[in-house]
Amino acid sequence: MNDIQYAFINEFGHYGFDFDQPETSTHFIIVSILVKGSDKGFLEQEVERIKRKHLQKREIDDSLRLEILHDLKDLPFKVYAYVIDKRKIREDSGVTYEKTFIKFFNRKIFDDLFRTFDTLDLVADDQGSKEFMQEFIAYVKRKCIPDLFNYSTFGFNDNESEILLELAELIAETIAKGYDVKHYSKQYPSFYKLLKNKIITINLWPHDYKHYLYDYHYEKTDSETDQIIIKQAVNLAYQYIEKHRNSEEEDDRVRIDLLKFLLFNLKENPDDYVYTEEILDNLNAIRINKIKQHYFRSNIVSKLRDHGLLIASSNKGYKLPVCLNDLYDFVNLSSLTIHPMIQRVSKCRDQILLATNKEIDILEKAEYEYLKRMIEMEKIASMSGE
Repeated sequence: MNDIQYAFINEFGHYGFDFDQPETSTHFIIVSILVKGSDKGFLEQEVERIKRKHLQKREIDDSLRLEILHDLKDLPFKVYAYVIDKRKIREDSGVTYEKTFIKFFNRKIFDDLFRTFDTLDLVADDQGSKEFMQEFIAYVKRKCIPDLFNYSTFGFNDNESEILLELAELIAETIAKGYDVKHYSKQYPSFYKLLKNKIITINLWPHDYKHYLYDYHYEKTDSETDQIIIKQAVNLAYQYIEKHRNSEEEDDRVRIDLLKFLLFNLKENPDDYVYTEEILDNLNAIRINKIKQHYFRSNIVSKLRDHGLLIASSNKGYKLPVCLNDLYDFVNLSSLTIHPMIQRVSKCRDQILLATNKEIDILEKAEYEYLKRMIEMEKIASMSGE
């Protein structure tokens, strides 16, 4: 079982919706700390050492949190999280009742984890008043049937690790510093910088493009066109995720994971492209069969664009577009490939026409008509000096 993937799950926040009460958080956050079985013992040992180093007598303020995250940043674990903005859940949805909220998001989180991970050994903190975790454990055990040896490839198998559950709690509290209004810290960008390479994705609920518009335009004044672009990019991404979320095809699952990663990057760094290598590191962190660059470009990104999704690219990598310039980046990068290729086809065609006294035209087939017209239009434009 050394290669099994563990998920140590903990929560942050309050289930209620009376935001006038000081204890009621604006967000509810679930964090899974993912670690391979072969790394579990080492991670426990190192987190315990960091705990003894920093948490003997001190409360965790922003300064100490930075020190702890700095010590954690090179350890072998990943973060897979959910951030639920309770303020954006409609009052008439029925989900604003505590019991309904717990049941609704138990199902949502289970469905997402089950679709994302083929095998996962779950460990959760269900002590004290953590009703959400108690209900989640019960729900998963009902859904996942153990095998003849009383082991479930996806589910709870009575494994324990108090120190890694504490790590999940710490990360959940840290993420809250960037999202929850009542716990927000100006130091969150520094926290995020140290956590960035650990985060596989942060799933934001509800799925609402305005979530991104609000944050993106916080310190900017953008044109109406840019707002249309970001709205379309986000909505198309969510539509694809919803349409293909039950697909058994591995490529569909990779595409969904890519879109989740790009959505998360849009939330945290709307102007930044992400290098292909960083994206692949993220996607491969939860996969046995690693994805290669060529396959990623031709079978994942290209197919998403074939479905009409908006994905900008440049020599700096990929992102969801937030403005017209992002789309120009994509057009410019594409033109660097498309135009030379058309010219090469044109030169090849001219050579064969010349050698055969125009008897053979390699573009005469019907399926090449559009290419033939493009080449001839370019020649006309060239002759006219345009």
